[in-house]
Amino acid sequence: MTLQIYNVLTRQKEPFSPLEPGKVSIYVCGLTVYGRCHVGHLRSALAFDVVVRYLNYKGFDVRLARNITDIDDKIIARAQEISDGPTGTWREKEAYSTYDEAMWAERFAEDRQIVERQSGSERHLAEVVADYFIDVIDQEDFAPFDLHPPHVEPRVSEQIPEVVALIEQIIDRRFAYVVEGDVYFDVPAYHQATGAYGKLSGRDYTQLIDGARVAPIEKKHAAPDFALWKAAKPGEPAWPSPWGPGRPGWHIECSAMSVRELGQPFDIHGGGKDLIFPHHENEIAQSEAAAGKPLCTTWMHNGFVTVDGVKMSKSLGNFVTVKQALEVAPPEVWRWLMLSVHYAKPIDLSHTRQANDDCETIRGSIEIAWERLDYFYETLNRVESLQATHGTPAGPRADDPQSAEVISRFEAAMDDDFNTARALSGLGEGMRYLNELCDMKKKQVNQFPGGKPGWWATIVATADDLVRAAQVLGLLTENPAEALERSRNLAVKCYGLDEGVIVDKINARAEARQAKDWARADALREELLAMRVEICDTPSGTTWKVRR
Repeated sequence: MTLQIYNVLTRQKEPFSPLEPGKVSIYVCGLTVYGRCHVGHLRSALAFDVVVRYLNYKGFDVRLARNITDIDDKIIARAQEISDGPTGTWREKEAYSTYDEAMWAERFAEDRQIVERQSGSERHLAEVVADYFIDVIDQEDFAPFDLHPPHVEPRVSEQIPEVVALIEQIIDRRFAYVVEGDVYFDVPAYHQATGAYGKLSGRDYTQLIDGARVAPIEKKHAAPDFALWKAAKPGEPAWPSPWGPGRPGWHIECSAMSVRELGQPFDIHGGGKDLIFPHHENEIAQSEAAAGKPLCTTWMHNGFVTVDGVKMSKSLGNFVTVKQALEVAPPEVWRWLMLSVHYAKPIDLSHTRQANDDCETIRGSIEIAWERLDYFYETLNRVESLQATHGTPAGPRADDPQSAEVISRFEAAMDDDFNTARALSGLGEGMRYLNELCDMKKKQVNQFPGGKPGWWATIVATADDLVRAAQVLGLLTENPAEALERSRNLAVKCYGLDEGVIVDKINARAEARQAKDWARADALREELLAMRVEICDTPSGTTWKVRR
């Protein structure tokens, strides 16, 4: 099957055919660095990480560019808040209305570290804010997730000349105007010439004009017009330009950086659905106004992460940081959760505080993701245990359709617009079948195609196929036994359990069983179950795990 991608620009699935055979160019809008990442940011990063991984798996040579916005109103605002100090009126903003004592302590600790970084430096505090969060996001937030690194990760502060040159092109083609050091994109002029404004978002240009008004204090000519260059205000970081000192508008930076790194047009532009309008709509307008040709052929947008049905956002204060998320579940569980829903659909989390105040739990789907991941690792661990007995297969897998379909089923799902939800479901069917193979009795093994050698070769080949496919999604990358142990340790911490008490009860139950005190043994099992601990008796001893 040919890879099909839903193109937001054309509103339909299309066979993917890169501009240059065998090569794919992708630009993904990165982060505006003024605070820690939340799981909404993580979802976008993981969605496009899988796109890159699968394109590589398909044999494409992929070039990924992901920008960093290190000049922005929000970064400047964070710097101003730090300057105003911890008692400033900024604390009354709605974004901070949900902050508790621990969140304020963390916020002020960050602010102190940023101030220390600036000490002795002549750099603007906003630049130091950006540098600080770039390091934190790279080294702490995203590092545990084994994301495919971008080939280039440009910062807007490093590409001011390219931004200025692009604005000059737009002015030369009469699609922008200068007002008192600001430069605005002329949306009416562009739409009159092309009829194209609104083609990505589907918004009606006439309604944008008729339904909005320009306030008297605004310098722009029409409501939809947007800033390409902002004249410097007192105390703000600024760079020289033909229109006076200032800084880029938000939209222009992505146009400048994407074209510099990938050329125009390029293959895929990605980002969250919240960027479709106005950000990506404006990117298209300014880029195509400057060059007179398409910016990009395929537009992809990932869905929101919501909390109790409301879009997760720093401005609303309803976000879960990646740091908090990793206290709740391992990185691989979060990756599973994000991939268990098609990238374009929303994911809803219910965020509640448990009786154990040391651990905040996101209930519902996170537990399901964790259980499924553990099930996969338990299945692979079972195969590894059998390996000690059966060794390396002597021949190829048997002629067994269910085993042979693992990879084809995975590829069919991924070729259908990177449908990771269906891909994971197919891998789950493969794991179930793998367990059925492992459960076969001697008579069934002898009757299997190829007998015992065919049976064992099929188990090993099926497990290898499942791991190979899962690793395209960034899953099952660890040693199964080690992954299960780490998972259990974090679950013990999250649910406030005492491992020593658990082990003591398991040992006491073993003694009761040895004494044939079955009533006592059963009572201890029930006590463990009440603690969320599930035990399994094996020939080599009793194992246990935490039920979620």
